[in-house]
Amino acid sequence: MTLFLAQRYLNDTGTEHGAFEFRLMNTGTEPLALAKLCYSSMTRIRDDVAVTGAKFQRKFANHVELTPDAKEIGAGEVLTFRIDGLTHPPKNRSQGVLASWIEDAKGNATSAAIGDLEAPAGTQLSPLKDWPDGKVTSQLGLLPWPNSVEVDSFGEAAVAYPADEKDAALFASVAKLQRRLFPSAKAPVSAIPVVGVAVTVKQGDAPAQGYKLTFATDEITLEHSDDQGRIYGVIAIAQILHHAYADDRFARPTSGTVEDAPRFDWRGAHLDVARNFRGADKVLRFVDILAWHRFSHLHWHLTDDEGWRLPSRKFQGLAEHAAKRGRGNALAPQYADGPNGQQGDYSFDEVAEVVERAAEFGITVMPEIDIPGHVTALLSAIPGLKDADETPDSYRSIQGYPNNALNPALPRTYEVLEQMLDEICEMFPSPIIHVGGDEVDKKTWSQSPAAQELAKREGLSGTMELQAYFMRKIHEMLKARGRQLGGWDECGEGGGVDRDGSLLFAWQKVETTAALMKEGYDVVATPGQAYYLDMVQADGWNEPGAAWAGVCTPAFCYDFEPSRGLPEGPGKLVGVQAGIWTETIVGDRHFNHMVFPRLSAIAEAGWTQPDNKDRDRFFALSHRMPQL
Repeated sequence: MTLFLAQRYLNDTGTEHGAFEFRLMNTGTEPLALAKLCYSSMTRIRDDVAVTGAKFQRKFANHVELTPDAKEIGAGEVLTFRIDGLTHPPKNRSQGVLASWIEDAKGNATSAAIGDLEAPAGTQLSPLKDWPDGKVTSQLGLLPWPNSVEVDSFGEAAVAYPADEKDAALFASVAKLQRRLFPSAKAPVSAIPVVGVAVTVKQGDAPAQGYKLTFATDEITLEHSDDQGRIYGVIAIAQILHHAYADDRFARPTSGTVEDAPRFDWRGAHLDVARNFRGADKVLRFVDILAWHRFSHLHWHLTDDEGWRLPSRKFQGLAEHAAKRGRGNALAPQYADGPNGQQGDYSFDEVAEVVERAAEFGITVMPEIDIPGHVTALLSAIPGLKDADETPDSYRSIQGYPNNALNPALPRTYEVLEQMLDEICEMFPSPIIHVGGDEVDKKTWSQSPAAQELAKREGLSGTMELQAYFMRKIHEMLKARGRQLGGWDECGEGGGVDRDGSLLFAWQKVETTAALMKEGYDVVATPGQAYYLDMVQADGWNEPGAAWAGVCTPAFCYDFEPSRGLPEGPGKLVGVQAGIWTETIVGDRHFNHMVFPRLSAIAEAGWTQPDNKDRDRFFALSHRMPQL
């Protein structure tokens, strides 16, 4: 790579949000022709941007194209560019340029290595994420922590196996899970008798989804009331023994009991694969991580402006077209793509494998197609979904996409969605299908004659009432298919959707959960301020991540209590959910930095009663949990 881009944020320019300064160096030995400079950044530019050293040519969401004044960049030469007119000030080193390249007159591209965004003088640079070592307060190695522990003695680790061969399949399944997560670790469970400790599994007086473990020197008894509790009980045994083998601070209980059941039915993790694609192997690994934490739901965010990852038989070529970003495509490169962009979608077999793996451990996969907004990819692939008389670029999403919403006035909209929902319901047995409903700009459809005629005919006022009209139709479609509607909290605006058969996910702020409950909605709490795992984890400039919801340290995430300040109803708090959004999360190491230990903290928030939580113990255990 013969180019290097150094970048600096200037905050003393006299303009509202400051400027970017780029210094592009040719580190090679030959000059490079320079017809175009391209870059992507989450800190976008305004329409009235002023550029020094180049002329503004084009932008599409996070993607920007400039025509440099210079026609080439010589060997060892440094060219300087300045971008005045940012949409908002960057908050840290990761909110500058994520990818950049130059093109010659023939379109040949040369990528640049990217330096971190340099802070203005005097900016606080530290600290970085604080992940304390914690303190082991018990020899029992189990996370989430159980709700009753009365263990009298501990002994050496021993492999657990089922006393009855009818339980062999479950023990084999959990043994495979542990081996996939920790391939070099000692196996703590076996499907067949070995030298170790026998586990008697039987129906017993345990709460729904709960289990009771009774320990003796040479045996364990697992009592459960349902299949879910049986699965959780065996996973708990595996985790206890895994910790005992792997870390001498932990041991095997040899006398006493552990009684446990989850606090909430909904213990979810949202995974966005639309912004940055992750293949089926990575999703399966993530499912395994959720199983080890005893999560109950994977919220699989499969579509957005930047990509449509679902397969389709009824719309041939949809995924291939709408899952591809890059130069010369309908979808320009975004984020850290580089000139070749990215492409990725799942086959029907891969979707089935994810659903099957999740179900093996009691996890429901809830798919999300994000509508009516966030559909740039879909609109680029299927004709007939736009009002031909709507003014182009008459509104933009918060991410900068122009006219990115399905039109509620077009019959074609519902024809397409009917067919898509048929396919989605065929792929996913989840009783709830999530259909988005978030971040529709308040100017959406304001210059669509068809939508305005619909609003007049139905007595609707403004964008949110039009969206509510649309969502109520989607609700009826799902009801006809025996499914319920899941949606982001905006689905409660503009008159909202029917409370019966709907589950809303409160994300915009902490207080939204209470507001929706007062309106009669059942709610999953997933506030950006505490549970969005793309948020920064420290105040300083050097800590990467998004910052619109503020700083969410691992300690704050763990301490957050989702039930605080909630009304009696009429709606109820169904559970909690982590949100993993991937605009700026690139690669497994970056994923792990952002997601852990906060994902483990949310697992404990969903499972463990508040009085039984302990921050020191949590941090000690969290370091031993699996990562991607």
